Amino acid sequence: MTERMSSAEVYDTAAYWAARIDAGPLLPEEQSALETWMAADTRHYGALAQATALLLPAARPMREARPAEPARRRFLLGTGIAAGVAIAASTTAYLSRLANEHYRTQIGEMRVIPLSDGSVVFLNTNSEIDVRYSQAQRYIELVRGEALFDVAKNKKRPFIVQSGGTQVRAVGTSFNVKALPNQPVQVLVREGIVEVKRPGVPVAPTVMVAMNSRAIAPQDAPIVARPVETAEVGRELAWRVGRIAFHGETLGEAAAEFARYSDVRIQIDDPVIAGQRVTGLFVSTDPIGFANAVAVSFDLRSEISGGQVRLVRE
Repeated sequence: MTERMSSAEVYDTAAYWAARIDAGPLLPEEQSALETWMAADTRHYGALAQATALLLPAARPMREARPAEPARRRFLLGTGIAAGVAIAASTTAYLSRLANEHYRTQIGEMRVIPLSDGSVVFLNTNSEIDVRYSQAQRYIELVRGEALFDVAKNKKRPFIVQSGGTQVRAVGTSFNVKALPNQPVQVLVREGIVEVKRPGVPVAPTVMVAMNSRAIAPQDAPIVARPVETAEVGRELAWRVGRIAFHGETLGEAAAEFARYSDVRIQIDDPVIAGQRVTGLFVSTDPIGFANAVAVSFDLRSEISGGQVRLVRE
């Protein structure tokens, strides 16, 4: 791609692909073309998710979804996504129906959740959100876990994500929020700018966090925001496609990360082994495959017993 597509072109293309996928299996050349398009721009993934969501009947929550009717598919192919957006957000009744939606994922599960305003939530493993939309604002509580929010722009209805005492406010952008046990809330901004604050902590003033930056919000300390490399943003969001990307983390840290995605535990008793550093892309729900690969690389042995795999010296 030599030129960046306009937003209208992105959504029209996404509408085409959503309807094409819904119509039946892609041909090999179509699959290749879709993958190339998806990799060309970070906006394309969210746009396709939104377009796919609009194939659902307009007033039915996602968890009750049934296959779209052929007439709806033809409509999207002919007119693009704009008319679909009008259907999805046309009535106050639909907004009120989603006023108290609740979504969660099990360990190892990831969900794509389209919202009534055209925003999309990507919910990571073992995570939970409450959605409470009103005419004045779009409010989501991240009860636990991790979620990426691709926010549809609407200056009159700010998009607010609350996790514990940390609040993230946006109008239209893309950002990831992570709220894990015994860790400060982390906000990673992929596009746009968000406002991060802790209303109940006077020593933590509001911080504006820009694209390719991360904010860390400790319980009783000021919020800290730092820039991150674009490649790091990509690695951290690899969970959207069922992967974990490591870039110099220790094996101990890698074992802890895999524990988020599987009940099988990687056990490392030797601190020297636990301190070895690993780089690579791995299937998030396959800790045994990871342990076997590590064993080969570091001249170790993996021992599988019950619900764990132990890494030991040969």
